[in-house]
Amino acid sequence: MLLEELVSYLYKYLDARSFSFDPSLNGLQVEGYKECTNIATACSVSLESIDAAIDLGADTLLVHHGLFWKGQMHPVVGPLKDRLYALLEANINLIAYHLPLDAHNVVGNNKYLADILSLNELDYVNPGDPKSIAMQGVLSEPMTIKQVGQRLAQALQTRVEVLGDGDENILLSDIAVCSGSGSFLIDDNMKPGFHALITGDVNTQTYQLAKETGTAVFVLGHHASEQGGVKRLGDHLARKFSLEHHHLHFGLEKESKVYDENCD
Repeated sequence: MLLEELVSYLYKYLDARSFSFDPSLNGLQVEGYKECTNIATACSVSLESIDAAIDLGADTLLVHHGLFWKGQMHPVVGPLKDRLYALLEANINLIAYHLPLDAHNVVGNNKYLADILSLNELDYVNPGDPKSIAMQGVLSEPMTIKQVGQRLAQALQTRVEVLGDGDENILLSDIAVCSGSGSFLIDDNMKPGFHALITGDVNTQTYQLAKETGTAVFVLGHHASEQGGVKRLGDHLARKFSLEHHHLHFGLEKESKVYDENCD
């Protein structure tokens, strides 16, 4: 498959034109091979993901968080220089899609999270509007906070923190999902139209608002919440265009060292 064909297909499939407000420079960020046969996907571009793509013989690295963002002009020094050098030396294409990949109703990060819980009546928080990014749906049968947390932790292989009043036996039905940073769904709405929010990370205000609004907030970790979309997109491309696909998951949350007050 030609690179220009892949880039054109992704732009249309993810409806990137509708997300002009996205701070990411969506699309082809670094040009390499003209022919694409072997794609590696990762949540974020890094030396680790680039080196892994090289080891797998990939000609294209497709990520959710790329190197370049609109309005940012940085000297090509330090990690940026090292990453660019590695990509250019290996002649690997770098393609990045941010909000279009969060919002997509088939391969998107939020759809992936919703599917873990098999949410029904799924729609965007502003019904019918993909630009609102986050989604909302209903469980087929109510589940307790504990059951939801356990299912998410098992499916994503990550630690799940739950904010709220602390009663893990409360039953949930209406659930909103917003991969990455979803604090705005609580911060901007003192009476959310859902029982629970599943997201990647939150701000300080969210801790108190979860209690004050009676909303259970499941915090997955930014990285863990945004693995599913790019993997699904890579699988979709592999099936549609007979490409080889490898998803690179480095388990950021699991590999990090954690210290608490009991550590010596």
